[in-house]
Formats: sequence, structure tokens, C-alpha cells
Amino acid sequence: MMMYERLVQWAADVWEERFPGQRFVTLRAAVECGNMIAHSQVKAGRKLRGKARYTGYERIECPVITPISDYGARGNKMVLTATAGAYIFHFDAEGEATFDVIFAAAYYDDDMQDLVSIALVPDDKLETWAAFEAACTRAVRPRIRRRRDVYVIGGADAFFDPTVDWEDVILPDELKSKLLDDMQAFFKTGVPIYRQLKLPPFRKLLLAGVPGTGKTMLCAAMARLAIQEGCVVVYVSGADRDGASFEKIQRALQAVAAARYPVLMIVEELDAYLRGDDKARILNVLDGIESPNNPQGALMLATTNYPEAIDERITKRPGRVDRIFIIPTIQDARHAELMLRHYMGDQWREEQLVLIDQLIEQPGAFVREVALHARMLAAHEHKTEVSLDMLEQSVSTLLRQIHADADFLQDRRPITMVGSNRNKRTNPFGWRD
Repeated sequence: MMMYERLVQWAADVWEERFPGQRFVTLRAAVECGNMIAHSQVKAGRKLRGKARYTGYERIECPVITPISDYGARGNKMVLTATAGAYIFHFDAEGEATFDVIFAAAYYDDDMQDLVSIALVPDDKLETWAAFEAACTRAVRPRIRRRRDVYVIGGADAFFDPTVDWEDVILPDELKSKLLDDMQAFFKTGVPIYRQLKLPPFRKLLLAGVPGTGKTMLCAAMARLAIQEGCVVVYVSGADRDGASFEKIQRALQAVAAARYPVLMIVEELDAYLRGDDKARILNVLDGIESPNNPQGALMLATTNYPEAIDERITKRPGRVDRIFIIPTIQDARHAELMLRHYMGDQWREEQLVLIDQLIEQPGAFVREVALHARMLAAHEHKTEVSLDMLEQSVSTLLRQIHADADFLQDRRPITMVGSNRNKRTNPFGWRD
């Protein structure tokens, strides 16, 4: 049996024992009703729609649930958050008898971090229960105030620090110009157009490219520019123990919708979230069914290392992703020189230009590692300057390592493995930017 079926079966037995003969409806419930933040903030005595009042709850045992709580940062404190458990919520209806709702939340299975929750509600009290669910959801939703510029969902604020200057992003000028124009045009003139068309002002950009081309750096630079323009940044982190889950994206979307400011929402490695049932749920968001309706405008900036791993329904259907920008490897000598000059800093010498051809078609991370490795060689030899010989040795060592790794992986993986065409210049989508 599915977990929700076991929960319903148990709850129905409890209902019949406690409230024999009373009619109820079984609902998929908001998991926020079991969240410890909601329990601490939605106080007993709260008035609700339906001329009712919430009067408190009691925890009850359920044989199919092992009670366990998650925890996380709430402001400057660590608090308990999402919780698996069973409860009876009590309500007092004005001029009528009191009534109760049985609620249960459990993890779907051992391999998924998402909770599934159900509620048994008297069939004539749906309005009150909906109001209670909404109050719990609002209590749990991240609160976006102007006291800070970056809100991280799924981790500490240190997970994302937008301190990169736009000038330090070394990419083709045309690509940088298109990205900047798209973001600025959306917030300045695009949001009113969306509202005129009665559409949620929610725009979605995807940055696609092989690992090391600078997508994370680009996100940080665009976030810094957005903050300077008065936006708030919501960053979805998959770096904590829960990894990439739709629940994080859902929390971020709730925060975006409730914000009183324009928002730049960043989701790195979008492909990691497209697993199992989460894929269909994310498609609903990208389709607009569950898009956040922030009147000030919300722009989602997503990245992927492996565009071919993303369901083609996302990449080939207009509207699910409004624009796809291919972040390329180093394409020409000018690009390579700018990158090498940047990472060599005060160690740059004109003689190093002889290495430029070997950097073309490599990601920017390769050039960064070349410079770092050469500096480490100099330090090991107690020298204050990086010689051309050291730089050449660094390039040669890294190229041999890359080729050895590629040969090893090619010998051990199926031909259909994602990433077999990573070094080709062709746009993997067949689209133009």
C-alpha cells in the first residue's frame, strides 16, 4: 500500500472510535500543518473563516509513523521545522458544537525526503480547515523583508554570496549584453506587460553549459546587479542533507509570491530536481499553473550542466523556459587571453600569449586551475614569480589529466550516458540565443 493509503486507513479507524457516526471527508493536506514553526505561531484562540476559532492540538500516536523533525535556521536561531507525526486539531464553531480534524504526515518512503500528509475533516467544515491550512502555510513561508538582500532556501546564508562584479565575468560581450538586457527589460518594462495580459509576471531563463564555464559566477554577478536595482534574491540550495527536492522550490515560490519586492530566484543544477514525481510538479510550475504571482515581478534564473538530461518537454515547449542561453567554453584567442590575464593577475606576462591556442575550447575553470597550479609550482620552488615554463607545465599536466579521466570514463560507461557530446560547440537544443 502507498503511504497515504495507510495513513487514511489508520485515521479512519481513529475517527470511528472517537467520533462514531460523524461524517467526514478525506483530504490531501498541506504538510505545513505539521510544521513546528506553524505550531508555535498559529496560536490557540485564533479566529478563522466559517465563524470558527482554532483552540489547539494534541499529538497522538500512529503505528505507521515514526515521529521525526527536520530543523533549520529561522532568522538567527535554529528551530524545528517539518515534522512527521499525527495530530488532532481542535476547533470551536460559533453557536455550534466543537469539532476536530485528524491530521497525519509521514515520509513517502526511505528514499525520498518529501512528506505526504492527509486530513479527515467534518464534511461541513471545509472552509474553516482551508483557512487553518492557509494560516499554517503563511507561518512557515520564508519572510522576505528588506532587512537583507539574499534569502537562502535549504541552507545557511553563507551558501550563496553575490559578491562577483559584472566586469569580472569573462564571457563573449554579446552574450553578457543579452543576459543583462533580458533581466533589466523584464523588471523595468516587462512586468507591466505581463499584468496587462493578466499573466503572473514570472519569467524563466536557463543557463546551459558544460561544467566549469562560469554559470555559478554568472548567477552571483547577476544577483549583485539585481540587488543594486532594488530586487531581493531568493537562492534555492541543494547543498544541505535534504539535497534537491521540490519542497525547496515550493517554499521558494511561496516566498517569491509573498514578497513585496521584485525577486530574482536562482535554482542551480535544475536537472537535479527533475526526478520521479517532482518532474511533473516542476512542469506545472513552469507551465504557469502554480507560477508565483508577485505583482512586482519574479525572474527565475536556472542552470544546468547537462541540458540533454532535462526532459525535452521543458526545452522544446515555449513558455516553460522563456529563454535558453548557452554558456560556452572559451571560443577564441581574445576570450582565452582575457581569461588568462584575469587569473594570472600581477603574474601576467606578454610571453604567456604562446599558450593561448591550448586554452581554446576549454571551460573557464580550466584556465583558473592552470593559473593556480602554476602559482603553486612557484611557491613549492620558493619563487615569487611564475615562469613561462611553470605555466606550460601546468597546462600540460592538466590536459593529460583531463584526457586520462575522459578515457577512463568512456571505457566504463554506456554509449547513451549523458555528456558524451560535452565538448562540441553545437547548441545541444538546436536553438539560437
